[in-house]
Amino acid sequence: MKITPKTKIADMIARHPELVDVLVSYNARFGLLKNPVMRNTFARLATVQHAAKVAGVNLSELISTLNRAAGEAVPDTVAADLEERSGTPSVPVRNFIEQRSVRTTPLDVRDIMKTGGEPFQIIMKTAARIPQGEALILETLFEPVPLYDVLAGKGFDHETEQLADDHFRIWFYRTAVTDARRQETDDRERIREQGNTVELDVRGLEPPGPMAMILETMARLDPAQRLVVLHERVPVFLYAKLDERGYAYETEELDAHNVRLIIRKK
Repeated sequence: MKITPKTKIADMIARHPELVDVLVSYNARFGLLKNPVMRNTFARLATVQHAAKVAGVNLSELISTLNRAAGEAVPDTVAADLEERSGTPSVPVRNFIEQRSVRTTPLDVRDIMKTGGEPFQIIMKTAARIPQGEALILETLFEPVPLYDVLAGKGFDHETEQLADDHFRIWFYRTAVTDARRQETDDRERIREQGNTVELDVRGLEPPGPMAMILETMARLDPAQRLVVLHERVPVFLYAKLDERGYAYETEELDAHNVRLIIRKK
């Protein structure tokens, strides 16, 4: 497994668990990756490129170090190809919010993270309620770089403020809702309901989109309904959540790129 800027952290440490210690050597906050919950949330969303930005280290250096530690050849990578292309706010968001007295919604997920909880769902649900022209002020333990792209697709610009080694405040201002409405339409088109069966197609969604959409759809099911999920891969990280919520499930691998998952209440 050659490690590149786009390699997902979860995939990398699943193959080479020892690389968590390499990441920790750059920034102690990566010790959170030893928590299974963080591996199933942040690590599944974040890439090596994101990790370099969070740690504040040179991406080329990090990729070289990780590949050597994994026993892989160091790839020949053009420095320009390694530049971070996303996550840069298009406006001075914090000043805009304060000067215009923009209405804000605060959300502090640090305690959730410290106890090993999963903050992604509450962040996304809170962001979904923010109308155009208002802001979300997020407090977190580390810079949630992967989240920037996710919320940018829902119409948010952002600015990040580091208050301490383990305290980041991110100012998310919703400049538009067009993309969010389009996403909501796309989400509805992924769901078909017939009788007691609800079919959900999550193929083509980037992690953690499939898991988030499956859990959200499950929450709306009637007890007598079953959920049939069409997926591109076996959703191994989903199973523990289904067990916790009292759901039975069956998995059928149709071919190399298509999996059917049937979920129902026990």
